[in-house]
Amino acid sequence: MTRKPVRTAAAAGKAASKKAAKEPHKDSIAATDLHITYPDRDVRCFGVVAFAGNMAPAMDILNRWAEENPSISIFINEYLKPFAHDGIKAKPDSFLRSKVDLLLSLGGDGTFLSAARLVRGAATPILGVNLGRVGFLADVTLDNLSRILDEILRREYSYRKRMLVEVEVYKGTKRLLQDIAMNDVAFTGQMGHQMVDLRVTAQGRFLTDYWVDGLLVSTPTGSTAYALSAGGPIIHPSADSLLLTPMNPTSLSVRPLILPDYMLVSVRSNLGRNMEVNMFVDGRNQFKLKPEHTVLIRKHKEGVRLVRPKGSSYFDALRSKLGWTGSRRSRDAAGTV
Repeated sequence: MTRKPVRTAAAAGKAASKKAAKEPHKDSIAATDLHITYPDRDVRCFGVVAFAGNMAPAMDILNRWAEENPSISIFINEYLKPFAHDGIKAKPDSFLRSKVDLLLSLGGDGTFLSAARLVRGAATPILGVNLGRVGFLADVTLDNLSRILDEILRREYSYRKRMLVEVEVYKGTKRLLQDIAMNDVAFTGQMGHQMVDLRVTAQGRFLTDYWVDGLLVSTPTGSTAYALSAGGPIIHPSADSLLLTPMNPTSLSVRPLILPDYMLVSVRSNLGRNMEVNMFVDGRNQFKLKPEHTVLIRKHKEGVRLVRPKGSSYFDALRSKLGWTGSRRSRDAAGTV
């Protein structure tokens, strides 16, 4: 009769350490969050986009990294062509959208939003490189870009799925506009001072008439954008939902409202026929909304995938970007007042 070998605590710990070494980027949250996934193949081809600003410092780093990794292909959009070495070729948006393994966005959160629009409907993940100020979406800096690119080659990163909303404008049965937003859809008065009167329904049921300076319909990602300045709550990106944030309502009882993500939100203007409401989709694509128009906002079926480097944390980003100081004890320990 043979006995099974007894597995000691030391042996079990050693096995666990080996497993953790193979998957160093996984954590306890990843085990339960269905929005977090991991790469199943190597990245051999990077795309890079930028749309404004001096990209020489960022491209100097990428040019050197490309020379050190000749087996990796790097393609850029036309804007970056003047900053790139001969070995890095420019490609059209259609190629960068779906023919690369991973897309780098060089800039701030605005550039990231443009990159998300570029890849919509495709599975191409995006890594944001922050050249701006706050950077909730673009959280990689030039100081650690080369290291993170090396980690990506070793699959030491994860994907975070972020919700998008689809925006449609109709006049009767005729569709006038179709777009997507990663942050928000904003409704404001003309000239920045006119109040708006907006009738909102959710899943076909009348919600209320908002008499406000403006109204924001935001994703969880957008809860840390314009909605945050307007007094809305911060929503974790994994809590798929729609956030309605009224700006300066006439009634103090009108508060931000969080709706489940399956609901279809409809917005119409109650203003006179000769008065218009500005509609912005992620801060751009202005549309003049009239009483005969209906705006439909719903969750986009695909969403977009963000690349999260090893060790990055949404809570760390909140503390860093918003200047949260924590408890008195932690402030004292840090030498702050």
